[in-house]
Amino acid sequence: MKNIAFFGGGNIAQSIIKGLINSGYCTKNIFFVDRNSNNQKALKKLGIKKLSGAKHKIDIYILAVKPKDATAAFQTILKKDTKPKIVSLVAGLKTKRYKSFGKNIEIMRAMPNTSSKYGLGITAIYNSSFKQRDLSRVIKLFEKIGIIITVKKENKLDAFTGMIGSGPAYFFYLLKSYEKRLLELCNGNKKKVNEIIVNLIKGVGASVENDKDLDKLISAVASKKGTTEAGLKSFKENKLKKVFEKGLKAAIKRSGEISNEY
Repeated sequence: MKNIAFFGGGNIAQSIIKGLINSGYCTKNIFFVDRNSNNQKALKKLGIKKLSGAKHKIDIYILAVKPKDATAAFQTILKKDTKPKIVSLVAGLKTKRYKSFGKNIEIMRAMPNTSSKYGLGITAIYNSSFKQRDLSRVIKLFEKIGIIITVKKENKLDAFTGMIGSGPAYFFYLLKSYEKRLLELCNGNKKKVNEIIVNLIKGVGASVENDKDLDKLISAVASKKGTTEAGLKSFKENKLKKVFEKGLKAAIKRSGEISNEY
C-alpha cells in the first residue's frame, strides 16, 4: 500500500496519522480532505497535504467523518474514484448503507481508538467486501499503530465502540478523582501530579502484562484490614462495578442506535 487519503481530519484521523508517522510511514503518501480550518492547520503542521484533483492515485480511502457527514463524504469519494477501496471509521453506520451507492466498492469498517497516536491503539476490523490481498494490506497498516481484533459479525463493532473506542475517556474520567486528591497532596503541583499518574498507569499496565490474572493482582495489593481492603469494600458497597457496567451498556446501546439515525 502506498497512498492513503483521510476524508475527515479530526481527533481520530490525527491520532492515526501521528501513529503512522511515528511508525515510519512517509508523510508524502498521506493526504486529507477536511473543511475545518483548525484540522487543516494541525495536519499541515504534521506535513500532510490536501488531496486535490486526480493528481494522486489513492490506494485506500479512510472515511473519518461524523455519521451525519458520512454519506456526503462517501459520494465525494465515488466522484473521484469509480472503484474505491474504503475503510470507514464512522461509528454505527452499517456497510449495507455504503454498498447501496454502487457495486464496484470495496468497503470495510475499522474502529480504532485515540491511543493509536502512541502506537498503543486497539482497532476492531469488520471486512464486508475487501479482497484478501487488500484486507491484508489494511491489517498491516493498522498493526503499525497497535493491535487488531477481527470481528465476524458487524454488530460486534457496537460493543467494541462502546468499550474500547470510548475506553480511554472512561479511564481519564476515573483519574480525575486521583488528580483532585493528588493536587492536595502535592500542593497544587500539576506537573508532579501528571508524573505520578503516568507512573501509576505504566505500573498497572506492566503488572497486567506480566501477571495477567486480575484477581491475583488485586489480592497482592489488598492486605487484610489494610487501606486497599477498606477502599475496595466501599466500592463494593456502593456498587461501583455495576455502575461502571451500566455505563458500558449505555455506550454500546448508543452505538447501535446511531446506525438507525442515518
